[in-house]
Amino acid sequence: MSPDDVRGLKADSATLDAGIASRKRAAPAKKPLPLALALAVYDRTKPIIDGSVKPEGLKLNINTGWIGDFCTRPVYEDYDAAEMSLSWYVAAHGRGEPCIALPVFPLRMAVLGYVFCRADAPYTHPSQLVGKRIASTGYRYTVNLWLRGMLKDHYGLAPEQVSWFTTVKDEGAGYTIPAGIDVTVVTDKTPGEMLIAGDVDAVIGPEAPDEFLKGDPRIRRLFADARAEQAAYFKKTGIYPITHTVVMKKSLALEKPWVAESLFHAFRDAQRACTDYYYKNAKHVSFPSALFFMEEERRDYGPEPWVNGFAPTRHVIETFVRYAHEQGYIARRPVIEELFAPNTLGL
Repeated sequence: MSPDDVRGLKADSATLDAGIASRKRAAPAKKPLPLALALAVYDRTKPIIDGSVKPEGLKLNINTGWIGDFCTRPVYEDYDAAEMSLSWYVAAHGRGEPCIALPVFPLRMAVLGYVFCRADAPYTHPSQLVGKRIASTGYRYTVNLWLRGMLKDHYGLAPEQVSWFTTVKDEGAGYTIPAGIDVTVVTDKTPGEMLIAGDVDAVIGPEAPDEFLKGDPRIRRLFADARAEQAAYFKKTGIYPITHTVVMKKSLALEKPWVAESLFHAFRDAQRACTDYYYKNAKHVSFPSALFFMEEERRDYGPEPWVNGFAPTRHVIETFVRYAHEQGYIARRPVIEELFAPNTLGL
């Protein structure tokens, strides 16, 4: 850790640290504290939503929304705590906005399964896309950040080596595409339509093209076996890409630090309840191949690929922050401890 890093950490977390150190950790009041929470409905959040897992000392007012809501607007302005795109949060933190994250990660994605090309294309490896054209709904999205970093680190394809085509004029989250990146905005076609028309050579993004989802035979994944490719990447790096975190108002984290701990434990308990339910008996899962793929998942990803907490996910966040800095999401590469409420780092 460089002296600049240390100074940055001290400067950015001084208010929280001082506030927490200046008072004893307040115990939850006998009367639960009302808290507005926004999150998407996943199997791993349902125990919180249905009340089977209750955060100590809190009375939740839960708003469940479309997953994309957490990628396209500053939800920390509307709620006491909320699920949020990790790239948006890291950028918001870099701008000094009044929110702080918990080391809780309700969404992770097998991002190597989100690279597509035409079925008749000769491409079998990302390095073959050097000098080619890639479309996406937007350049900024967290999945795209992960993919660009991974493709550069492990597959020989850097962002500046391709031409980009997006469908949005405003990337949102205060993000500006870095100099040296060639981006063309196309508003009359979707990425899938551009791919089928031959306007681009590949598509990446947080969702598969509609045409692919509908079984259009003209589109395929770039990787012949994307599932095996993702498992191999995890075996090599230990990284299952995190795309969302949970943030809360910084003022609340300062005034009532116990709230951050209570929420952390609730999300971790909910995740573990979900995992335990599945692995207790494959009959709980409504897929004909559940017995087999659950065995394969544990073989490939270990017993807890959705683990929450700072220590076990540190290497994932460090990689993400490096990618965010390299790709212009943040001007300064922070010490990652400063991204999370200080009293949750050891949980």
